[in-house]
Amino acid sequence: MKKIALLLNSLLILSCSTKSWTKDEQSNFVKACKEEEGSSSYCNCYMENVMQEFPIAADANEIDFEIKIELSKDCE
Repeated sequence: MKKIALLLNSLLILSCSTKSWTKDEQSNFVKACKEEEGSSSYCNCYMENVMQEFPIAADANEIDFEIKIELSKDCE
């Protein structure tokens, strides 16, 4: 759970766009996740779930804790 919070804080810092997720935003999201010891498959799965729920990267900065958990459940 701490990993998810840190990951999303990193995303907040890295995501300033109000448009759809760019390749850089996706790459930064996965990189931040991996830096928090997430596996490549977990990080990609979680990112895909976040992108589906929040098509605009900047909107992902507003994810509350319960939604973070829901979005990561099938990635464990």
